[in-house]
Amino acid sequence: MQKLLFVSFAAATLSSAVLCAQDAEIGFAAPTTLTLASAYTHRADVESPGGAATPAFRAVFYPTLKLGSHWFAYGAVQVHSTGFFFEELSSRKREVQISLLQAYVGYSTVKNGRSLTIKAGKLSSAFGSFPLRYDDSRNWLIDLPQSYGYYYFPVSVNGLPGAEVDAVVGRFDARVQLTNSSPSNPRRLNQSDQYANWTGGAGYTIRQGFRVGVSVYRGPYLDRAHQFFLPGESPPVGLPATGYGTDVQWGHGRWNLNGEAQRFRFAYHAMPDYYSTNTYGEARFSVNPRTYLAGRVSGRWQSYSKDQAFEFAIGFRPGESQLIKAGYQALWGADHPGTRDNVMAVQYVISLNPPALTHN
Repeated sequence: MQKLLFVSFAAATLSSAVLCAQDAEIGFAAPTTLTLASAYTHRADVESPGGAATPAFRAVFYPTLKLGSHWFAYGAVQVHSTGFFFEELSSRKREVQISLLQAYVGYSTVKNGRSLTIKAGKLSSAFGSFPLRYDDSRNWLIDLPQSYGYYYFPVSVNGLPGAEVDAVVGRFDARVQLTNSSPSNPRRLNQSDQYANWTGGAGYTIRQGFRVGVSVYRGPYLDRAHQFFLPGESPPVGLPATGYGTDVQWGHGRWNLNGEAQRFRFAYHAMPDYYSTNTYGEARFSVNPRTYLAGRVSGRWQSYSKDQAFEFAIGFRPGESQLIKAGYQALWGADHPGTRDNVMAVQYVISLNPPALTHN
């Protein structure tokens, strides 16, 4: 794996290289997104109050190889310093991590307004709509909605080994995905407690700029080293997780809206089942071609707690491939007293031929 990451990283640094013409049968490109960031919060305060500003960076490389008129290979390699993602701000530990988010081969065909794509390898989850926008150049705000993250979230943005089929017929799109583990607890191929999970989704474009969709996943999710696998618990294979949700995207003129509503159930035998209902809605208003205002309201109702997140940001494009975002997030709930967990953050994003992150 380390060798594969090194090769992918080295290839991705050639982000401006294109080996063949755009319409050639074979070619290579490596779009790149680089983000420099800083966040100020009190989340890591334990004994000494005062808060701290945390500088961090994230680079995502998308090496893409076209292998003919139908075949292709795609990857997503992430290099980041801890403290970049809001979920890491409660720890003062600082290190650089390299992650292989996606790496798959695919076959695609398009004919008479219909398309079919088959992918196999390490894939992002087909559940929901936000995994398509994890790139900083596409996320209007700075943090992620409350149901998404890297560890101990209902839907991880880490990749899962598996296979997927996507289809588009006119205004209708559908996808089905089979993976080695749950979107809530991705397992590597060399780890124990791997159990088949399936994910499906579909959508309908009512008119240009207005789409509604649904998605669902189900399968065993626990592993024996999991922090919530308690003594006396049943074998993980008999404890499924179920998630289902709806999503909507709408855009017209200066306005763009995204929203999702999701419900998750995680089965246990040694304790009551765990439930989580998550919703969010976000909006972006383009003040002018260079400047926009954005906001997101998220709600999370869990078996033992509930909280809400309010995030606002202003974005400015000093150049065609650059984006500066400044935002503030406030958390409300019993587990978030006062303003301790609120975050003020800025990002400077540089995009070099950013990829089209779509299901197809």
